[in-house]
Amino acid sequence: MKKTAFWAILFGALAIVSCKPIDDEQDPIDLEKEYTELYALGASVNKWDSNDPEPMNKVGKNLFEIEVDLIKSNENKLIKFCTTKGKDWDQTDFLVPAAVETDKAYGILKEGEGNKLQHTSVKLDGQDNLKDWFFGLETGKSGKYRLTVDPVNLTVKAERLSSLSDKAETVWKEGMVYMVGDATPAGWDINSPTEMVKNSDMFTYEGPLNEGEMKFPVEFRWDGPTYMAEEAGTDITAGGEFTTVLTPNGDPDNKFKVTAAGDYKLTLDTKNLKLKVEKK
Repeated sequence: MKKTAFWAILFGALAIVSCKPIDDEQDPIDLEKEYTELYALGASVNKWDSNDPEPMNKVGKNLFEIEVDLIKSNENKLIKFCTTKGKDWDQTDFLVPAAVETDKAYGILKEGEGNKLQHTSVKLDGQDNLKDWFFGLETGKSGKYRLTVDPVNLTVKAERLSSLSDKAETVWKEGMVYMVGDATPAGWDINSPTEMVKNSDMFTYEGPLNEGEMKFPVEFRWDGPTYMAEEAGTDITAGGEFTTVLTPNGDPDNKFKVTAAGDYKLTLDTKNLKLKVEKK
């Protein structure tokens, strides 16, 4: 009887063992993705193209850091993050605020560790649902910040290192011409572009220009009347005189290009549709 019981127990044990999967690949394994690079976009770094974002410093496993001047503006699109460089906007993954203000494209960045992120991409959300969101600031919170981003736990730690003044916003005036683009001091802030100096039909600007693109809107909207180049990418770096085109709705979006930063004098003749460029 004891011998029978022994064999029954042995065969039962073997049956149980035989039911366990022998292929380890069938077991669910949670492998944490390790990020080796992360980049910043937005007004704070004057970078808007995912092909050429601002690199962040890797300071630990899945921890990235950047020190930037965050200056509150009307548009308030100060910073967001992307996981790749050299890819078009519809081919990369962005890290944006988990929530934004009502009817705005920015969420408020808070000092401390309470800032939450979410992934957004065309692959994840669909082409018409990509969340083009940024972090912005409340009034009076401008300053130099150290941001530490964890793309796995989807958090941003914000430390304000010093205070800065909020941006003095440009007020729209009828009959004026403005400058916008990453080549200009205003960046791509269409709500507060750089104002030119008016003298009858001549509008001038004297000051620094960055490497980048620019155009000359008449109103504070992308689909408003805008002075453009005849051909997209017209390089004005070397100086000279260039033909401009007044587009009633900002289309085609043929922007001028600056390939070398420096001090320039621009004179836009809105009557004869000419742009004179002098490099100082």
